[in-house]
Amino acid sequence: MPAEPRVWQRTDTVGTELVIPDGDNRVSGTAVVSGPKPYATRWQVWLSDDHAVRALEVVCEGHGWRRELRLSSDGCRTQATGDLDAPEPGLADPSRLAGAVIRLAASPVFLSWAMRALQLESGEKTAPTALVLTPSLTVVVGESRYQRLGDHRLRVSGDEPAATYDLDGDGMVTYQPGRLRGVR
Repeated sequence: MPAEPRVWQRTDTVGTELVIPDGDNRVSGTAVVSGPKPYATRWQVWLSDDHAVRALEVVCEGHGWRRELRLSSDGCRTQATGDLDAPEPGLADPSRLAGAVIRLAASPVFLSWAMRALQLESGEKTAPTALVLTPSLTVVVGESRYQRLGDHRLRVSGDEPAATYDLDGDGMVTYQPGRLRGVR
């Protein structure tokens, strides 16, 4: 969990994410993304002591539409209003979440939590991963390979597009080429 608020700037489009620790293993975040169909995402997450995501609530909205998603060990609940040309939110079989690393795909802090939950200080691990895509809030479950490339680099591949990230000394994502950078 970040000890203080963190901010990331999108570099592939105009956008920013702010993450604020709320104490007691709860963290909230807000992202605004520009483009042809600008949208805002607000989320809250409850973490276990090892930084695994126990529960996630996400609201994503843009002009004329709104989507909500709640993931937890109790399953998946969704709500969608308006017209967004995208797959429906959630996933058809919530039992697929059992044992999966839960990540909000567009949020770099979730990668840092995944590394901590997997106890990935070096080497690599493959784990089932539930990616929540924005703005649709569709949940895609697959296998992800998390690979530490030294103290300050992470590579993620598998059933998602391969990407490499820079990390700070605390293991927080600070940079992804062509996608985002941390702001201090």
